[in-house]
Amino acid sequence: MTASRLPAPPEAAPQSDLNPDLEPLTLSWDSCVSRTLVHRNAVAEVLLTDARELSDGHFLLAAQWPRSYAASPTSESGTPSTERHDPMLAAETIRQVGLYLCQKFLGAPGTSRPVIRNVGFRIDNGAEPVVGYGATDVLCRAEVFDVRHVDDLPYPVALSMRLQFSAAGREFGLAVGRVRVLSDKEYELFRGPNAAAAPVPGTVHDRPSPAEVSVPSPGDVMLVRDPSGALLVAPADLRHPRFFDHPSDHVPGMVLLEAARQAACLAGASSGRLNGCHMHALRFTEWNSPVHVECAPADDGWTFQITQDGEPTATGTLSFATNA
Repeated sequence: MTASRLPAPPEAAPQSDLNPDLEPLTLSWDSCVSRTLVHRNAVAEVLLTDARELSDGHFLLAAQWPRSYAASPTSESGTPSTERHDPMLAAETIRQVGLYLCQKFLGAPGTSRPVIRNVGFRIDNGAEPVVGYGATDVLCRAEVFDVRHVDDLPYPVALSMRLQFSAAGREFGLAVGRVRVLSDKEYELFRGPNAAAAPVPGTVHDRPSPAEVSVPSPGDVMLVRDPSGALLVAPADLRHPRFFDHPSDHVPGMVLLEAARQAACLAGASSGRLNGCHMHALRFTEWNSPVHVECAPADDGWTFQITQDGEPTATGTLSFATNA
């Protein structure tokens, strides 16, 4: 693997005025948005609570990051320090934002199939919110850019997004992503027989312990080692409430991203806290053959590659803050 094969990190996204001084209008954090618009079955897995369209491709959205997805980082002395949210919530937030904006504000019909092609985030560990007694209210300032249309459709077929996260008036991170909007017919034609696929439990050879990959329980482990020692993406819990809230005909992108993070832990990044990532999906990762993940150190973090049947399906980068 080489870094030259990987996409640009989030900082390469176009910068523009996201109106940082704009008041959050009448956004509410009292109830979640429609779960169908963010492709979730359980209300508990819906992060977005409200949204307002501004102008020129700008939006304000309210999200809640639940206390249940929290981690207690370890200080240099080895004792637990202040509890903070799992940084992967940034990736899940922009995933839900992309799906929601396409259908709620940009005209994509309910039968459309928005697909996330790129996702990335950066978290400022010095500014991110600590976990209190309940969920954390997060304000998301969103910009939509690089929008692609075709003549016979009233909605965009692709777009990019950039989010700025803030909590209690303090900015603490950003995220970027790109969405491809397929019609239901396009999706079925593109997926072919895989449109009816489902996870199939495989033979478990050697599964890392939760401590080895920095997760709280055995059900959170996404990897196994095959007899040769290679790492395979093989979730321990195919009904995990967070990663498998609903059936999927392909390996979800959030599963791949978490598997890459865990592979980095096994490769030597376990002493740091994840503070950034970027993943580019080249094609769907299927359930019908082994999925390999490789992770290697780079100048400014780690690179990873997901392969299946000898071909890459996703590539990306990870960064860790060792003193967070």
